Amino acid sequence: MDEENKHELTMRRPSAWSLWGWIVIAMGLFSGACLLALELLFDAASYLGALYILFALVIAIGVLLLGVGFIRRRRISDPDRKAAAVKVRFTLDLAKRSHIYSIAGIALTGLLVLVLLGFGSYKSYHATESVSFCGELCHDVMHPEWTTYQTSSHARVACVECHIGEGADWFVRSKIDGLRQVWAVTVDSFSRPIPTPIHNLRPARETCEECHWPQKFIGYKEMVRTYTLSDEENTQHRLRMLLKIGGEKTGFMKGSGIHYHMLIASKVQYIAMDERRQDIRWVRVTRADGSVTEFNDVDNPISEEEMAAAEVREMDCMDCHNRPAHQFKAPMTSVNMAIEQGAIPRSLPYVKVQAVQALSQKYETTEEAMVGIANDLRNYYREEYPQFLENGNEDLAEAIDAVQAIYRASIFPMMNADWSAYPDNIGHHYSPGCFRCHNENLRSEEDEHIFTKCSNCHLILAQGESIDDVNVDFRTGLEFVHPEDGSTIDEYQDCVDCHTGGGGVYE
Repeated sequence: MDEENKHELTMRRPSAWSLWGWIVIAMGLFSGACLLALELLFDAASYLGALYILFALVIAIGVLLLGVGFIRRRRISDPDRKAAAVKVRFTLDLAKRSHIYSIAGIALTGLLVLVLLGFGSYKSYHATESVSFCGELCHDVMHPEWTTYQTSSHARVACVECHIGEGADWFVRSKIDGLRQVWAVTVDSFSRPIPTPIHNLRPARETCEECHWPQKFIGYKEMVRTYTLSDEENTQHRLRMLLKIGGEKTGFMKGSGIHYHMLIASKVQYIAMDERRQDIRWVRVTRADGSVTEFNDVDNPISEEEMAAAEVREMDCMDCHNRPAHQFKAPMTSVNMAIEQGAIPRSLPYVKVQAVQALSQKYETTEEAMVGIANDLRNYYREEYPQFLENGNEDLAEAIDAVQAIYRASIFPMMNADWSAYPDNIGHHYSPGCFRCHNENLRSEEDEHIFTKCSNCHLILAQGESIDDVNVDFRTGLEFVHPEDGSTIDEYQDCVDCHTGGGGVYE
């Protein structure tokens, strides 16, 4: 074969670089098409959307390989390789069909890359905004929040609705902060438990109030609480009361009730001395008429230096409703609910006490807890009530299953997450809650307290085993009687002095 024919074959034969380029492009296009078909036919998980970007990058690499192959082919085809190595000139001749095909191929490939990048970016955006992304991607870290979220009153509200809200600025902030969180998970430098409250959380008026219109939450709300006493019969005790929600700007209950704090009739500011905002030692109330009253802790007053260095926070929804979607119920609460609903049989003597104590033990893992709870309950009834182990008593088996389910839903030893790590500020039973401010220590210069009467927030209508009959003065309500011993409670006595939510109250 003469030199001219060899040269012509060399020009027509594609180089290895170009061949691999076409192979890579074909792989990227085929994979993208398969993924699209998978999503359309089977409604695949939105996480896969991020793969479109990967496939687009694969195609781009293929195009790069084609370019390298083209340059190398031009150099090889030039008789003077040294000159070609110095300079390779590209010419475009639209009269040549091969050039037209090349332009069309490059344009089509570039368009496909842009389409895949755009589609992938769109799918990735929705993937990162999804509830499953927030709760399941970092499973070990977010498992407690994800579990409690699914049984909350906000279970049908997407995480981003509260944690990000609308607008590009908060979206960008969240993604930048997300990179920091991903790094912390990667290098295992995150806190256990995850610290709360979130100090850079968007103001509640821009998130909560998109659904919860404050002026509409007015007047009274009836509530019934059911407790199980710690006696052998697990006696039921119920409490029926009327909550004074209040919160209206004008008319009935103007500026009164629990929603007095809602910035409607006044502005409330405070200084907390701890990260969890449980130790409040200074409060300022600005009323609708412009008058101002400051309350300081008389036993441990905040100094001028502490005042200058502290954050003065303006109270909003999240200062009371601090666990709206991630509530870690205390064992006392969970066991009371389980007995009331029949999940834990009331027929087992002292089952209330034993269940709470079993849940309050310290375990290293959930698996260890499952074994420990079963052993604790079986051992107790084997020693004290052996008849309940005879013939495989079903009530005991049901109780063990229910208590184990409570543990899995509310206590997470791997993250040190439980009711004590995340106190709930609604109420004042197992954590200070309302009593952070409403106590006898916070006083004004005129020696006034911040509303310490129980009747300012709620009225007791009935209490005991039966609460059907109500005969009460709606201005004062009934005096609260402690269900265990029948004693009345001093209004300055904090519930958390005895009640911790766990088995400590029985020690």
